[in-house]
Formats: sequence, C-alpha cells, structure tokens
Amino acid sequence: MASQRRAGSVLLSRVSPPVWSIHAAFCWNNEQAFCWTGLVVVLCTLMCCAPCNAETEFSILEEAQVLANQMKRLSTEELGVFTMQRIFNSFVYTERNSNGETEVQLLEKKIREKFNRYLDVVNRNKQVVEASYTAHLTSPLTATQDCCTIPPSMLDFDGNFNTNVSKTISCDRLSTTVNSRAFNPGRDLNSVLADNLKSNPGIKWQYFSSEEGIFTVFPAHKFRCKGTYEHRSRPVYVSAVRPQPKHIVVIVDHGASATETQIQIAKDAAQVILNSIDEHDKISMLAVADAVRTCSLDQCYKAFLSPATSETKRKMSSFISNIKSSDSPTQHALGFQKAFQLLQGTHNVTRQKSNTDMVIIYLSSGITSRDSSEDDKKATLRVINEENGYLNNTVMILTYALMNEGVTGLKELAFLRDLAEQNSAKYGVRNRASLPVVKGSMMVLNQLSNLETTVGRFYINLPNRMIDVAIFSLPYNDEMGEGLIMTVVRPCYFGNLLLGIVGVDVNLAYILEDVTYYQDSLASYTFLIDNKGYTLMHPSLSRPYLLSEPPLHTDITHYENIPGFELVRQNILSLSLGSQVIAVPVNSSLSWHMNRLRDASQEAYNVSYAWKLIQDTSFILCIAYVQPEIPVKHLKNLNTVPSSKLLYHRLDLLGQPSACLHFKHLATVESPTVMLSAGSFSSPYEHLSQPETKRMVEHYTAYLSDNTRLIANPGLKSSVRNEVMATSHVTDEWMTQMEMSGLNSYIVRRYIATPNGVLRIYPGSLMDKAFDPTRRQWYLHAVANPGLITFTGPYLDVGGAGYVVTISHTIHASSSQMASGYAVAVMGIDFTLRYFYKVLLDLLPVCNQDRGNKIRCFIMEDRGYLVAHPTLIDPKGHAPVEQQHITHKEPLVANDILNHPNFVKKNLCNSFSDRTVQRFYKFNTSIIGDLTNLVHGSHCSKYRLTRIPGTNAFAGIVNETCDSLAFCACSMVDRLCLNCHRMEQNECECPCECPLEVNECTGSLTNAENRNPSCEVHQDPLSLTLIDPSLQDTLPQCINTRCNQRFTSGDCFGVLDCEWCVVDSDGKTHLHKPYCALQKECFGGIVGARSPYVDDMGILSDEVITLNMIKSAPVGPVAGGIMGCIMVLVLAVYAYRHQIHRRSHQHMSPLAAQEMSVRMSNLDNERDERDEDSHEDRGIMSNTRFIAAVIERRSHSPERRRRYWGRSGTESDHGYSTMSPQEDSENPPCNNDPLSAGVDVGNHDEDLDLDTPPQTAALLSHKFHPYRHPHHYSLHPSHHLQAAVTVHTVDAEC
Repeated sequence: MASQRRAGSVLLSRVSPPVWSIHAAFCWNNEQAFCWTGLVVVLCTLMCCAPCNAETEFSILEEAQVLANQMKRLSTEELGVFTMQRIFNSFVYTERNSNGETEVQLLEKKIREKFNRYLDVVNRNKQVVEASYTAHLTSPLTATQDCCTIPPSMLDFDGNFNTNVSKTISCDRLSTTVNSRAFNPGRDLNSVLADNLKSNPGIKWQYFSSEEGIFTVFPAHKFRCKGTYEHRSRPVYVSAVRPQPKHIVVIVDHGASATETQIQIAKDAAQVILNSIDEHDKISMLAVADAVRTCSLDQCYKAFLSPATSETKRKMSSFISNIKSSDSPTQHALGFQKAFQLLQGTHNVTRQKSNTDMVIIYLSSGITSRDSSEDDKKATLRVINEENGYLNNTVMILTYALMNEGVTGLKELAFLRDLAEQNSAKYGVRNRASLPVVKGSMMVLNQLSNLETTVGRFYINLPNRMIDVAIFSLPYNDEMGEGLIMTVVRPCYFGNLLLGIVGVDVNLAYILEDVTYYQDSLASYTFLIDNKGYTLMHPSLSRPYLLSEPPLHTDITHYENIPGFELVRQNILSLSLGSQVIAVPVNSSLSWHMNRLRDASQEAYNVSYAWKLIQDTSFILCIAYVQPEIPVKHLKNLNTVPSSKLLYHRLDLLGQPSACLHFKHLATVESPTVMLSAGSFSSPYEHLSQPETKRMVEHYTAYLSDNTRLIANPGLKSSVRNEVMATSHVTDEWMTQMEMSGLNSYIVRRYIATPNGVLRIYPGSLMDKAFDPTRRQWYLHAVANPGLITFTGPYLDVGGAGYVVTISHTIHASSSQMASGYAVAVMGIDFTLRYFYKVLLDLLPVCNQDRGNKIRCFIMEDRGYLVAHPTLIDPKGHAPVEQQHITHKEPLVANDILNHPNFVKKNLCNSFSDRTVQRFYKFNTSIIGDLTNLVHGSHCSKYRLTRIPGTNAFAGIVNETCDSLAFCACSMVDRLCLNCHRMEQNECECPCECPLEVNECTGSLTNAENRNPSCEVHQDPLSLTLIDPSLQDTLPQCINTRCNQRFTSGDCFGVLDCEWCVVDSDGKTHLHKPYCALQKECFGGIVGARSPYVDDMGILSDEVITLNMIKSAPVGPVAGGIMGCIMVLVLAVYAYRHQIHRRSHQHMSPLAAQEMSVRMSNLDNERDERDEDSHEDRGIMSNTRFIAAVIERRSHSPERRRRYWGRSGTESDHGYSTMSPQEDSENPPCNNDPLSAGVDVGNHDEDLDLDTPPQTAALLSHKFHPYRHPHHYSLHPSHHLQAAVTVHTVDAEC
C-alpha cells in the first residue's frame, strides 16, 4: 500500500480540503526541560499553478524509514559495522581509572626532560664560548667562514632543516661594523655543535651571536646573502642580553618641517624597533605634528601600552606605514605628554616590577617653529620634567636626529641632545623630583645609516643588570629554514664583559608532541601555556607540524571559556602544582566537553584540572578531565586473524606485485593496508620528520603480526598492536563485499580508524605520512554522534575520485555503552556524490516525477549542509559542490524551519585562530514526526522535512508550484554576516562570521557579549602522496567501471569515475546524444570541462563556465518585474550596510575573489542567454533565491590575502555561494596555507597567481613539505587543484 502511495504521489498532500497535520516531539539531548509536544495544523489553499487531479496522500515519514533502511543496509552490509561491533563486544578489555595529579606529573616529566636536554646543550655551548674567550686573550681567535661563500659541493639537502647544509662545519655572517680582530670561537665550537646535533632529536640551528657583530651558525648553510646580517637586533638576542621587561613608546615626527626622506627614515627606524622586541615587552607608536595620533586599530592603544605580540606588531606596523607628511608644524610637547600618559597609565594598571625599563624613543628632525622656537623647546622640556617626575624620573629618552639631505642644523641637534639628557635646567625649568634623571643619548640617522645596527640596538643604552638566565621564546617562524620553532638562549660573559649569546632553535612540533598527541582517556585532554597565560597548545589548535604561521597570542581563558575557569587560571599561574574541580552547566558547555561526556542528559558536569609548572622553564602543563570519568579501556593481548594478511601502506617500498592505481593512489585490491599515523608512535615528530625505509617497514610488519610477543617494539605505543589486530577482523568482510556487492561501482573506499591513529583502508592505498584520521571530519562527526550513521560531505576526494560523501559510524567497547566517551574505533565508507541522489530517485519515485522541476527532494546533515539536492548534480554547473547549506539552496524552507525553535538552534563560537565569531546551525536529531509549513508566507510552496531514523541526517521534499519569494542573507563576496551587531534565531542567514575584537593590551575580549564558547578543533588539510609518474602510465586502474559500455543515464549516474555527458563544450548546448565517459573527459557532465584535478584537465571552450554559471532560475514576466525591483532595493541596502560594516572592521579579511565584473543587464537577459532545456530553466535553482551580481572588485591588500591564506583549506564553505574553501562554522579555520589553486572564471588563466584565494573546498595543503616526505613529491603548480566556480564580487576595500 505504501509503495502504491509513493508511486502515485505528485503533490505533497492532496486532501480535500488540503490539510497537513504535524505532531512532533522534540528533545535536545534528551533533556525533559527542553521537551515539548505540539500539534500544528496547517491549512493550505489549492496549489495555484498545478492541476490537482489525483487525491493521494504522501507520507514523508514512511519515505524516511525507507531511506533509513537503505542507510542501515549500507552501514551493515557494505561497511560491516554490525560485524565489527559484535567482534569488539567479544574482546576482553583491561580497565583503569586515570588520576589527573598522577598523569600530569608523568607527562610533565617527559616534557621537562626535553627542555632539560636543550638547556644542557645551551649551557654546554656557553661553557665552550667562555672558555674560548679566555684562550682568545692569549691566542686570538678571529678566523671567519662566510656562509655565503661555502662551495655548493659541501652542502647537502637535509629534511630537518629544509635547506642545503653542511653538518661538519659552522659558518659566519657579519654585521657592518665588525672589527677584524673580533672574537670568533666558531672553529672551536664545530665538534661540540656536531655532537649536540647527533644526540638531540628535534634540534635545529645552534648559534653564537657575538656582541661584536659576528653570527656563527651550525650547520653551515647559505642565508641572507644580500647585504649584511644583523642578528643583534633580533628579539631572541635582545631578550637574552636585556631580559628585564621594557615599556617603549616610539614617537615619529611627521610635521611640516620633515621631508619625505626624513619621514621614510623615521618609519623604517620605527619598524626596526618594533621587530626587535617580543611579547615580554610593551610598546606604543605615536605620530606627532600639530596633534598626536595613536594606532586606531585597537581602542586600548589610546590609553595603554600593549604587549608586543604578533598581532600588535601587525597593527602597529600598519599604523607606521600609513604615516604621511603633515602641513602643520610639530608640537613636540604634545608628543611627549601623550607618551608619558601612556607609560603612566600602563604603570598604574599593571603595577609593574621595579626592574622594568621605561623608554621614549623620539625620531625627529628637531625643528621647532621659527616664531616661538625657544618657547617650544622650553615647553617640551617642562612637560618632560613634570611628567617624568610623576614616575620618579625612571623614564629614559633616546632621540634620533633625522638628517635633511645630509644637513642638520646645530640648534636642532642640540635640542634633541637636551631632550635625551633631559637637560631642563638649560631652559630655566627646575627639576622638582628628588631623584636624578636617567640620561639617554642622541644619534644621527641618514639614508646611509644601517638602522638595524643603530636603532635596532637601542637597548644598549639600558642598564645591563647581568641577568644570566636561560630565556625561552614563544613560537615563531624559522627565518633560516621553514616551520615553527622555539628558541632557548643564554648570555655569555667574561667577568662583567658581555660576549654575546648562545642559542638553540628547536622544532615546535617536537617540543609539543606529547601534548599534541596526548591520548590517555577519552574523557581527558591537555594544554600547555606560559606563565602569562598565553596558549602554546590546546585541542582547539592545529598540529604544530602543519602550521605555517604561529598561532595568535591567545589567553587560555578564551579556549576554556566556561563558568569558574577564571579562578582556576589564577591558581594555575600562581601555584606550581595543583588541581581544582569546577561544575559546568550543560548549557554553558564546550563542544569538546560534550563529546567526552558519558551521560549528556544531566544538567551539569564536572571538569577537573590538574597542572604542574615545568621545572626550569616558564611553561605550565595542564590536564583536564571531563567527569564523571570514563574508565580507560585497553584491548587485552589479541592475535591476528589467521586469514588476514598484514600489509603496511608503503606499497612503494614493498614492491607489491599486485599494485594498481586507485584513481591517483598507488593501491592494491589484494588486501587492505594498515597505515600508522603519527599518534601511533611514541615519538610522533621523529616519525614525521624522518623518511621511512624498507627496513623500518619490515620491522613494523614483523612486530604487528607477531603473536609470540617476542619481537622488539620499533617505537610504537603499547596499545597499537592490539588495535591493528582488532581491526584485522574486518578484512574478510570487506574482501567478500568486494566480490559480491552490487554497489562496488559507487563505493570509493572503506576504512576503520582507532583513537591512536591506526588506519586500515580498502582498497589498500599508499597514504601521506602526515595524514591523521582522528582529525578528519568524518571521524569527528561520528564521535559527536555516537551510534548514528553519520554523513559528511560532499568534498573533493584528494585521491582523485571526484566529489564524495562519507558515511561513518562509531564502534564501541560494548553495544550497551554507546555514549561518546566509549568509542574505540570509527568506520567509514566513501560514496560518489551522485549515489545518494540516485538513492532518492530510486527509492522515492515522487522525487523523479517531473525530473526535479517543481518537486525537489534533498538530504541534509545535522548542521544544515546538503548531502543530496538537484543542484549538486546539475550538469549546467553551479559548481563546485562542496558543502552547500540549506539556507542558500532552499531559503523558503530555511526561513520556515527557523520558526520551529526546538528543531534548529543558531549557535555562536569564537575562532581565535583568525579572530572571528562563527555563526552556525545545529539541527535536533531527536525530532519525532515531520515538519511542514508553519508560516503562511507562501501558498504554493510547501515542504516536508523529517529525520532519517538512525542517522544524523534529514530528508526533505519541496513542492513549488509557482514563483515564490524568500530571502536568506548570504554574502556573495566573503563570509561576513549582514549584521554583526545582533543575531536573531528566526532570521535566515547562511553560516557566516563576524570580527572578534580582542583588547590587545589586556588580551580580553573588547565586547563582553562576545563571550562565546571556543570553536571546535578543525580538521587538518590533506596532501596527496604522488607516485612516480612512470607508474601512473604503466599501472592499471584497480577498479574499471567501464564507463564507455554504459549507454543509459541510469546506468552511468553516480558510477565511479563516470560522468553522463549531456552538455557540449560551450557549456550551454545540450548534446543530441548524451553518453557516458570518464570524469576527466567531461567533469560535471560538460564535455571538456576542467577537472578540479589539473593534470586531468581537458580542453575547455572559452564559453564554458562563464556568466551563465551565476544565473538564477527564470521567472515569469510579472514576477520577474517585481523581483527585479525588490532586488535593486535589497541589493542597494545590502551593499550599503555590508560596505559600511566592512569599513568598521578593517582588520577583517574578506575572501578575495577572482577578478571578474558582472553587468546588471546580465540578469535581465538571463532567459534569452540560457539554453531552453537546461536544468536551470526547469527550476533546479528554486525561484525563491536572490543572486547578487555586482559591479566591480578592487584589489585587496597583501595583508588581507595573508589573512585569507591563513584561514583556508578544508572541506566546507559555510554555505556561501562563492564556494570559499572554509571549514564548517563550528570548526574554525586552520592556519595552514592551502595549495595554490587556480580558480577558473571563464578562461582567465592569465589572472591566476598564488595570492588568488582558492574557490573550492577541495583544496589540499602544500604544507606537507618535500623534505618531510622524501618519497613524496610536492604538488607543483602543474599539480594544483583547479575548479570552475561562480564568483560574485563587491568592493571589499576597508
């Protein structure tokens, strides 16, 4: 009977009179407080534009159950979830409860040993340098070896350093002022430095930087060979020789008397000062003429100094570069008055230590007004005298005289010297303070001055307190190699004579590996901060190994943003060892806490923090346990399944005779392969940084398949062998399905992963060694939805299979324990994108009755992203098809369901990696029943939506029988929300972001209302492991789906590597005789269309993917006229508000779009230009949406491009029509540079450059460097991804 109803259904409901009833019960997290039961009766008028003949009833609940049965069959039969769960139920586990205090001390010991190892290296090098100086006094050591003159034959490439080095010698770089008899211990150091390198993993550069200006570095390599090298103005040097905190105000004189040359010298000098200090110091920049200007990028800069963090430096640098010459004379007194106010304000707030040095640096020509020159000078000295008196004359003034074309007046020089020496008595100003002034110095600067050697060494005027301690830096970019490093430095003295500093650079990934890959209990996690509260590592941050930029300085309070943590933070910073428990209401919880809860139905839960100061450092380790604790379960001594063959994924090393190509992966169908990610190893960094050899692989294989337990562990975690053996039980199931299943033509791959990073995959494939399955969206989503079939995607498969959708499912230690914290593995299976739409068409005939014209069926997952929808398979190319949001594709449905408050929540989270507030949706997977029109806004557009039981997905159907109007605010140029000053639950907008303003002076949020939870950890970018090109030509494809033998659309639709070619190469004309071909021949159904994989790219007509890609569905003449008027009005308002809002947030970085201008007339002529038979004309793009076409795009600043590149590179675009490559909103963007992606709009190849942001979510990071993967090839421009996209642009200037 149900099947008859399905077959005869055309309208969603035809009853007389048409009545839809809905009875739905909602429970958020099964909480009774949020449960309600309602009866909604929606009376509908007759459908206005379609004949109503049959009176049949459509039940979406029955159809959802049909889909649920299919998904369960896929999970059970194709993936083997039921079999694996039954097998895991039979295993024996050992249990133990973790103790926070014990765990933190054990972990602290491991990290302390690493730090101590590097401290020992620094101390050893210091002793050698100081001993060498003693010898130098009797037998001078002055020989130098210039780094830039080393013969190339002496240098070999080394992956750890990412450059050519010589590990046998050190070399030198000299500053401009080095005496020929300067002390240089380099040759004495060689053997010691080489020995240090051999015995200490993770170590990078070792160096001695002398006070006389010689920089000796080991291993020897070429760097900075253009000009001289001044290391003494680098923050690591300054912080070592003057470790006391420094409060600095830099004043730039840009009055009428200053020439352009002088102003440029002053600006360059100010930049040098800015670059010479670090976050332990505080800084402010002022520009003075007739008035004083401060940096306006943060309001706090007007009243206080700010720690010299990377973000403050960026903002101050921008301020400096924008200083222009003024027409007004300089009011010197005003500049000093403001400088003292800033110092006084900061002094009052911070209650600074007595050893803090306060300095005002004045960059000026020293010219005063002709009419009142002496009065100006006297007024300036009076201000200095009075204001410094309030600070007990502790402020030093340094002046730098800017020469005017080689000439500076003696009066001006005398005035600047008087300012530096605070010689107020000379001008008749009596010193009121009892304490003597701290005299500074004056120095002359001209165009020939080496600013780094002069201004960059301003600190030599400060008292040298002879503080001989080791200093640890925060993470920063390695300027001599690549990647992020931390530095340990210590000064060297001979008596009271400063010789210089010794330093050791350490890979950040190595130092933090124990924190990054901490895996003790599923309910625990760890983080590392410094003694100021800055966060070095936290679950919300990307793995250091993948970072190309250091994380923005963020206080731990922002990541652990739960009630009561402020007090915990105070205790962590003040007590060297301790623990504390706080209760957290569930409605104030953090997402990663909820994913670790055993029972989410309680109103509150406890979080236990245990911390310990790492001895001899300034860093604090903390472990957090989400309680009630879940016992840690470990598999007990398993054996390998006899029929299962253990095959490690390095097929390239093993020489597998049955090797084939699975799209772009070297693979085999003979057996699954096992890949051990970094988290499986005791030393993850060592695994990542060193190339795997055949001998190592053989050792892994022997150990993992050894049932006798006699073979030595090759460096794996103790639980990994059992996890490998446990997952081997799925091999027979998958191999059987490979032979028997009728769906093999739609399945890309099957896999299972464990929390320690063990991945078993079929077909067995060569994987990139940096791949971590536990940080992929399919894994994270499954863990967040335990026991449910979880959808992820669509996204572009890195392995070459095109767009895929993943369904994944958790495996638990016991079927009776299906909560988040009990997951012991996650299984996943990739299907082609079109397969799930094929499922809709096959199982729900109503979806296929008018070929997707007025009746549209879709599947969306619990964040609102579409898994199946007509527009995702439209051959006319609304590409790319990465996660499209329901608010963008079905705004009428989205507008209505927002009025069901217990069905959908619009949430906020703070992403501190790029300083944004993310808005995203979460749909209630506890829905019972179905939803339909609640608001009577449209009488001829109806929808029904219900959950697919047992999944995190929803099935929906829309019946649109005439043109209707709905609006969701979706930015067409960036992801900036339309209105960042308010958020209403029932206002429809695409997932978007707003600026997150942080007070750089205090580190707290500027606006208290932005105290949102921190966003979840975001997934890592992917990198393709390229193989020898000769193999690509000789190896067969593992799976041949015989596309050219498929003669019907139904037989070709959704099949692996096949496309049903329906559109000619002009992108418009339909083929008279469609045919089935390989993806690379007609990607997306268009003959010759460019594949996102550039090496598969065919020849594309100039007409393909041009303006026709951005057009919406046609509308009737009357409706078209109305819509046109409304569009003009809405666009005008939107563009105005969007522009004004963007100007008010200059630090926001819109996603730059590919250059393209669109005339408004294109919208008027869209019907004429479109092919009559296109899907667009049949209404695949609903008549309810606006497409914004705007006039022009202006160029973005390099800074904006930098911020964009730092945020891109994962699978979601937040639902924006620009298809920008971003993560889901609840998963913040990572700081990894994506692969340079050519974005094709029309055929504008000449416009592509590395600064053009990628416009497809399929971007894969090139952060996986060739040096880290000697057996892999980096993705050169010839291998970058290229996607044809629609780009809408507006003026995005700040």
